[in-house]
Parts: sequence; C-alpha cells; structure tokens
Amino acid sequence: RTKTSRSIPTGVKFMRTVVATIVLFVACCVLSSCNIVAGVSYAVTPDPSQDAAYILPDRRTVVFVDDRRNVMHPTRLRRVIAERVTRDLLSQEILTTVVSPRDVMRVSAANDRHNDPLSVAELGRAVDASVVIYIEMGAFGLTSDGQTANPRASCTVRVIDVEQRSRLFPTDEAAHSIFTTLERIDPHRIESGGEIRKLAEELAEKLGDSVAKVFYTHNTGRL
Repeated sequence: RTKTSRSIPTGVKFMRTVVATIVLFVACCVLSSCNIVAGVSYAVTPDPSQDAAYILPDRRTVVFVDDRRNVMHPTRLRRVIAERVTRDLLSQEILTTVVSPRDVMRVSAANDRHNDPLSVAELGRAVDASVVIYIEMGAFGLTSDGQTANPRASCTVRVIDVEQRSRLFPTDEAAHSIFTTLERIDPHRIESGGEIRKLAEELAEKLGDSVAKVFYTHNTGRL
C-alpha cells in the first residue's frame, strides 16, 4: 500500500509562525534588557579609586627633586617634576602654603658648588619650610635601545619633618617607590630633537602627577 503524506493545514502553519515570532521577540527583548541593565550598571557604578598612601600635614611645604645619579638631562626637568607636584597638591587643596621649588633648587645648587651639600632638613630650613617632599630620581629615559620609543621613569619619595628632623612617610620602609611610563608613543618622536625635548617634558609631567597622587585619593580608571 502506498503511503500518502499529509499536508500541514494552513492554520497550523500560521500558528507555528506566530509562536516562533513571539519566541524570537521575547528572546531579543531579554537580551536587549540584559544589555541595558549591564550598561546602566556600568554607568552608575563609581570609578575605581586609590586612597592616598599618606595624608600630608597642611604646613609650609617644599618639593625637592634630587638627581645625584644624573639620570635626567637637561636638569630643568627636575623643576618640571617639582612644580607639577606642587601645583597638583595646591589644586587638590591638600596644601595651602608652599615654597617655590626654584628657591630650594637655588640653595641646593649653591651648596653643591662649594662641595658642601645640605641635608634634606637643612634644605627645608634654608627656605623656611616645615615639610620637605624629597624625591630622589632612580631612572629617566626615552628609549631602551636608542631606536624604539619607550619612555619610562622611576623615583623614590620621602616626606621629611624639618623641625623634628624625622621622616613622616614612609615609616616602615626605606622609601616609597614610583614607576611610570608613557604608552602608545609614535616611534618617530625620538628622531627629532624638538620632539625629544617635548617627550622628556611629558614624561617629567607624568612622573610629577604620579608623585602627587601618592598624597590624595584619585580615580584609577576602568579597563
């Protein structure tokens, strides 16, 4: 006996199409709502932040950058770092009274010429500061092989109480270390003298920014 196939009634086909359409619509709505909820959650979640490593006393303060190893050229980059730290701490209202970094650099240079370097506390006293933020350079370079741009810098930070001749920060280690880099740099920037100078100043500014952030809570950004 020959089997005959049954055709699906038109009404059933229509109902199946309607059901499939509804299921697809609901699935799209669910996925869309998930994306919306995730987006809203991301938007309202506070940016991650980093607490200050140390709260500075609001006393007359000077920032001094020491480069005994001569890793920075030219030496004016020391002033760029110190002035950036000073400016940021004032704008963040961490400090209200500061001494210009130029003043302490002049005192230091004068004594160095006479082979009679002053201690950090003595430098602070010479410019009538109560606190010295002492930054000692560790490394500062724009390239690691002379051809590829790889700006990086490092330093250590101490906070010195001039009156007590004691260290305020850190108290449990030799010094607070900071490392910073500049990313996504056009490799051609190290081929031009003018661009090299600009790049060095950018790196100095970045290091100054990193040092200042040791002393106030700041956003660290999202991935």
